[in-house]
Amino acid sequence: MEMLIKRFRQKDRLALSKLITMVENNSPFMLEIMKAIEPMAGNAYVLGVTGPPGAGKSTLVDKLIRTFRHEGQKVGVLCVDPSSIFSGGAFLGDRVRMEWAYRDDGVYLRSLATRGALGGLAPRTSEIIKILDAFGVDIIIVETVGVGQMESDIIRYSDTKIVVSVPGLGDEMQALKAGILEIADIFVVNKADLQGAQDVADDLQMMLYLRKDSDWTPEIVLTEAQSERGILDLYQAIQRHRDYLSQSGRGELQTKRRREQTCHYAIQEVLKNYMEKSFGEIEEVRNIFEVVREGSLNPYKAADEVLKIIFNSKKTLMEGD
Repeated sequence: MEMLIKRFRQKDRLALSKLITMVENNSPFMLEIMKAIEPMAGNAYVLGVTGPPGAGKSTLVDKLIRTFRHEGQKVGVLCVDPSSIFSGGAFLGDRVRMEWAYRDDGVYLRSLATRGALGGLAPRTSEIIKILDAFGVDIIIVETVGVGQMESDIIRYSDTKIVVSVPGLGDEMQALKAGILEIADIFVVNKADLQGAQDVADDLQMMLYLRKDSDWTPEIVLTEAQSERGILDLYQAIQRHRDYLSQSGRGELQTKRRREQTCHYAIQEVLKNYMEKSFGEIEEVRNIFEVVREGSLNPYKAADEVLKIIFNSKKTLMEGD
């Protein structure tokens, strides 16, 4: 593990890939990995791109990558695809759409499967973002799966949230109701060459009048990602929001919240690992489980007894780390 971390510090892309795979697969070394890379993280800017299926998110992300690269910035990209409910696999089609990126040393593209997680992201997205950050990329773009209103997890991990819509969805705002509408820092109406694009933009503008919970008013950008129309406008809107976060102090506030969330997560992981270990090693706990299996003890009362036994034991929570 030490050699792998050393290679990672030397900007070895293979080491980066291996660490991401280990974290994604819940390796026993995951906490060790995160402890090692944490001091190197904290410099990347994270963009979240979400919206309904068919909105052209992948093409939009592809053009944004090229724009950031033109500006000399290193880019990490996480493209999340849904997992099959039958096989557990995922199509991971972004590998095909963005094939050129694999030939650019300034771009690291990774496809992730949701593995059944709701909210539009893969289970270890937060940790993988931090690993890319520690590797030294300047911009991290996270493209969600496109599940619509449920897709709010991105708000916890990104600095600027981009919500993409297109004309011709029937009820134009159907995919942009409630939470998904409220998380946006920038709205993109893609495929603006189609009839009704301006109507979507006008509807969004009208809905923004009802949103008065922030001193930042989300910008609305019309794009045709395929022909690159509006991509520069979107890039400039991202820069304006980034400046706003810096000047208003909201960016630092978001960073502080993420640090606290990371600490909560680390505590949960330590407790979970310790408790799982205790279930197998403490004889009293195993006996309680046996009684529960036989139906002689209420599982909820048993849970109280197990916790008392575990936390009264002389073992430390960090034992084995």
